Formats: sequence, C-alpha cells, structure tokens
Amino acid sequence: MLQQVLRANAASCALFGALFSVAAPAISIVIGDPPTLLLQFLGAGLLVNAALLFWASVLRHPNRAWILFFALGDAIWVAAILAFIGAGLWITTPSGIAWSLGVSAFVGACGVLQWRLAPKPV
Repeated sequence: MLQQVLRANAASCALFGALFSVAAPAISIVIGDPPTLLLQFLGAGLLVNAALLFWASVLRHPNRAWILFFALGDAIWVAAILAFIGAGLWITTPSGIAWSLGVSAFVGACGVLQWRLAPKPV
C-alpha cells in the first residue's frame, strides 16, 4: 500500500508542479495574489519532489528516512497553507481557499499514511 500512496502523492505533485510552472499567472489570479515567480519556483520544486516520490515507490525496500522525509514535507505543506489562509496572505479568494484546503486534505492524508506505512526500523 505504501507504493500506491507514494505514487498518488507523486501524481499530485506532478500535476500541481506542472500547473504552477506553466500557468503561474492564471493560478495566481484563481487563488489570490501570490507572486507568480514564487509559484514557478514552487512548481519546479514539486516536479522534483514528484520524481523522488515516484523513485521511492519503485524501490523494493524504500528507505524509512526518505519516507518520513516525504511525510514531514507534506506536514509542512499543510501547515503553510493553513498559515497563509489564516493570515490572509496570498490565498485570499473563495475558490483559492477551497482548492487549497482540498489539496491540503489530500496531501495531509498522504503524509499520515506515509508515516504509518514507513518501513519499521531494523
């Protein structure tokens, strides 16, 4: 099941990474007023993360530290989104808030599952 969670997380990162990279101005308008350059950098980072998640998903014995690293990254993502929404910073439109909360719920679920399904230390 860990491989499926990693792949779902990778697919999500790839989708949003591509969107942020190529359509940053449009995404910025939809969610509020984040800097488009920031969205483009975030998109590039998400694409790298997607590749790493997919790579981890094909390993026969994934490294526990890597899986926990991905889970921690997901937790940071959720915390950042909640902080931005709470502070009224960058994510300010009703659609942006709804999309951000929905994506964060998925990302948070992936993080929890990765944490729980990470290989046990030997």
